[in-house]
Amino acid sequence: MLTKQEIKGRFERTTGGAFQGIDIITDKATGVQYLLASKDTGCGLTPLIDAEGKPVIAARSEMNSKAVSDQTISPF
Repeated sequence: MLTKQEIKGRFERTTGGAFQGIDIITDKATGVQYLLASKDTGCGLTPLIDAEGKPVIAARSEMNSKAVSDQTISPF
């Protein structure tokens, strides 16, 4: 099981900007991106997929840059 510190180091959360309640979570170990939708007390998480049904993988440059939201919002 991952510790809270390991989780914070592995996952990066990017807020949806104009779309409140929509965030993209990137697993920095694999590059796989997930869509997190939350409203009030409910939420849902699903992997992003491309047109062929394969998971969307973030470019290495995207995984190395820190999102602005990560400075103020914990992913968990």
